[in-house]
Amino acid sequence: MTKRAELEAALAKAEADWRKASDALDQAHAERAKANADWDQAVADRRTADADRRKLATIWDKAFADRRKAVADRRREDAARDKANAAWDKAHAARSNARAVWDQARAALDELIRTERKP
Repeated sequence: MTKRAELEAALAKAEADWRKASDALDQAHAERAKANADWDQAVADRRTADADRRKLATIWDKAFADRRKAVADRRREDAARDKANAAWDKAHAARSNARAVWDQARAALDELIRTERKP
């Protein structure tokens, strides 16, 4: 295999990797948007919830306000949002790295083409 063929293969692989990373970033962006929507819904539900969160079913519930469920819901949604943001950051970094490799492969191929054209 010639040097040019190797560089063209490397360029094709780098481009494919970049496209795959872009697809992963798009997926992470969709998951991030869903997590943000779920968080907004949890906050909206909390705001529209009845002010009295006490349950009158048991003695325990009569003694203490049942705020645990609302807090747990917010924490669960907050954790999901944080996880989605971390996944998006990771996918964005992977796409940036793939783009850098693609650019290096393109530059190497361009340099080879320039040197081939010189007399």
